[in-house]
Amino acid sequence: MTRKKLPHYLIEKNNLVVQVTISALFAIAFLAIYYPFSNTTWFSVEDESKFIYTSFFIIFSTIFLIFSRVMMYYTSKRLIRFTFPKYILWNVAEIVLIGLFHAYISLRIMQIQGYTQALIIGKSILISLIALGFPFIVTDLSFALIDTRRILNIAKRVIKSNIANNNTKNTTSAPLVTENPDIINFNDYTGAQKFAVKLENIYYIKAEGNYVEVFYNNKEGISSFVLRNKIQAIEDAFKGTPLMRCHRTYIVNTNNIKVLRTESDYYYIDFDKKELESVPISKTYSEKIVKRFAEI
Repeated sequence: MTRKKLPHYLIEKNNLVVQVTISALFAIAFLAIYYPFSNTTWFSVEDESKFIYTSFFIIFSTIFLIFSRVMMYYTSKRLIRFTFPKYILWNVAEIVLIGLFHAYISLRIMQIQGYTQALIIGKSILISLIALGFPFIVTDLSFALIDTRRILNIAKRVIKSNIANNNTKNTTSAPLVTENPDIINFNDYTGAQKFAVKLENIYYIKAEGNYVEVFYNNKEGISSFVLRNKIQAIEDAFKGTPLMRCHRTYIVNTNNIKVLRTESDYYYIDFDKKELESVPISKTYSEKIVKRFAEI
């Protein structure tokens, strides 16, 4: 039996940054509270030597977590298929290694007396487990909740779009682009036509997991239609048209670009409709988008 791949939200770049930040802050707060109640903990901001080692431990551990999460991100993308057991083992390994580092400072540098090495090592790992394990679990559950809400919102929009566009539904396979180049037909992943709209009315297409959402203009203003399909399939179908990929999660109608602006070394696309979000352009696609914009 093939193990299911780890949910994408657990190894998304932004979520990893959030998790490391929250974990580091929680660990510092926990150790500050725990210190007065333990005879084997050497954390202090009052004693100069202890403060130096405390700062060193916190900085080193944070850098280690950052490096570990960077490795996790690129490993999951390029080398191995990440599953829940591998993800859990990775987290446990981080906690144990930081605990062992804490024990090393306690035994070799601070030279805490009156306790066995096994006890100090065990307590150090236990402290790391509480200080890091709790924020790891809480942030992972938070990411899962956010992703579940996102999927539910997508499902609601799918139902709403299907009801509103029921008359355009066709259960037979049809090409995405019809013989009329001014009309764009959108199919779902099975090849069934779900939606048709004039090319000039399309602003951009946004990917959300296994769904894409088409933002377009109609008589009532800006509307959107959601269908199940991969953005890569949409991109392949629209090659040679003004609908061009500009980001991992966006396809934009280059004919409707109003402003192409730069911000922190990145390009963003703005439209003539205030209710539409700015669409980012990743470096991978920036050259062809800028060239296309110059031709308009």
